[in-house]
Amino acid sequence: MNVKDFYGFLLEREIPDKQGKIITIMGPPGSGKGTVSKRLQDDYDFQHVSTGEMIRNSSDENIKKKSESGKFVTDSEMTDLLKERFEKLDMSKNIILDGFPRTLKQAKMLDKVLGELGLGLNHAIYLDVDKDIALKRIAKRAEKEDRKDDKDPEVVEKRFQDYEVKTVPVIDQYRKSRKLIEVKDLGKSGKIVSIVAKKLKISKD
Repeated sequence: MNVKDFYGFLLEREIPDKQGKIITIMGPPGSGKGTVSKRLQDDYDFQHVSTGEMIRNSSDENIKKKSESGKFVTDSEMTDLLKERFEKLDMSKNIILDGFPRTLKQAKMLDKVLGELGLGLNHAIYLDVDKDIALKRIAKRAEKEDRKDDKDPEVVEKRFQDYEVKTVPVIDQYRKSRKLIEVKDLGKSGKIVSIVAKKLKISKD
């Protein structure tokens, strides 16, 4: 499915009377994006959209191979994966995007996708963590979850390089647009989530 068809699909969706908060969580590999996202999902009823999980669980072997080798999937492939996920979302409830957008092109695509729905991105949460700490977390995760993409040092290093070249410019763009909320790593996801919740002005049900 091409991007044009995807936008057509979105136009058929009913625009909600009330928009939930739509945020994306960003940071280098190993910064805890998935952990914080799941805490927001469990504690604050956010709908969690993890592109990493979508890629790893994809039935497309080509997409899985790209993930295992540290490569990004194409925008077209990501569009297809997002379509499947968006079909299950309630746009009137809070949504957190984990791992998207990763490039300026994807950021523009996200804006257009949400715009077609009469919605918009509220904030981008940036988890600021030192590389050495992130690397230790990745190594620990590799053993715990037996993830192939975390066990190969070359693959991990490539992900950091891609992050610097492709994703940091997106973070800078959100900073300029005043959508960025920066959170320095505090060592515990619970503290980070509390700070994020306070800045988003949300509370537990």
